[in-house]
Amino acid sequence: MNSRIIFSLMLFFLVACNQGSNNQVDENGSAGNAGDMAVSDSVENQIAALSDGDFVNRKFVRTSALTFKVDNVQTATTAIQKIVREAAGFIVYSKMNSQINQRAVTELSRDSALESVQYTVQNLLTIRVPTTQFDTVLSKILPLANFLDDQTIELDDVSFQVLSNNMTIHRAVSGSKKKQKESNLSNAYQQEEADRAKVDNLSLNDRMKYSDIRLSFSQRSLVKQTVIPNENHAMEYHPGFGNQLRAAFIDGWLLVEWLFLTIIKSWSMILVGLTIWFLYRKYRQ
Repeated sequence: MNSRIIFSLMLFFLVACNQGSNNQVDENGSAGNAGDMAVSDSVENQIAALSDGDFVNRKFVRTSALTFKVDNVQTATTAIQKIVREAAGFIVYSKMNSQINQRAVTELSRDSALESVQYTVQNLLTIRVPTTQFDTVLSKILPLANFLDDQTIELDDVSFQVLSNNMTIHRAVSGSKKKQKESNLSNAYQQEEADRAKVDNLSLNDRMKYSDIRLSFSQRSLVKQTVIPNENHAMEYHPGFGNQLRAAFIDGWLLVEWLFLTIIKSWSMILVGLTIWFLYRKYRQ
C-alpha cells in the first residue's frame, strides 16, 4: 500500500515537470518568433498597399531647386539663414563668390591706368528642412526674389525601394532558423545584405524626414574701377627736365674732376713735352 502511494506521487511529479518544460519551450518560441511575425506582417501590408494602388501611405522624398535674382546677395543670404533656423533646418552647403564677366584697362598716363571690372556676386546654398516645413520655407524664400529664373519641385517615390529592403531583412530573419544547415559563408553574406538594407532604409527615412532645397541666386552686375600701374610701360623710366638738368651738372663736374686729375697724373709727360718744345724753339733760332 505504501509503495503504491509513493509510486503515484513520483508519477504525478514527473508529469508536472514535463508540462512545465513544454510551457517554457512554447513561451521561448513565441518570444523568438514575435520579431519575425512583425517583419512578415509589415512586408505583407506594404505589398497589399502597393498592389491596391494606395497612394496615401506611399513614401516620398521631396526636393526642390530654385534659381533666382535678388537685390543684394548678402542681405538675401542672411534672410534665408533666418528662415532655415526658424524652420528647425540647417545649411549643408554654401559657396559665395564673385564671377568676373568683363575686364578692361584704359591707359591714363605712361605710369598709370584705369582698370574696370564688371562682376556678378552669387551664392550657392543647399539647405535641409523638415518635410513638414517644406512648403512653408519655399513660400518664405520666393518673396526674396526680384526675378525667378527657374523652380523645380520633385517627389521621388521610394515605397518600392523600402519594400525591397524590408524583404531582404525578412529573408535574413527567416533564414536565421536554418543557420545550422547552411554554411557560415552563406549566413555572413545574408546578414551583410540585411545590414545594407537596414542602413539604406535609415538613409531613406532621413531623406523623407528632411527635404533638400538647392538655391542659386545672384544680384545685378556691378562695375568696380581702380587706378593701377600701367603695365605696358612698367619697365620704362623717363626722368623729368629738372632731374635731367641736375644730372647734367653732376656729369659736367665729374668730367672737370676727371680732366684735372688726369692732368695732375700726367705731369711728367707734360714736363717732357715742354722741355722738347723749349729746346726746339731755342735751336731753331
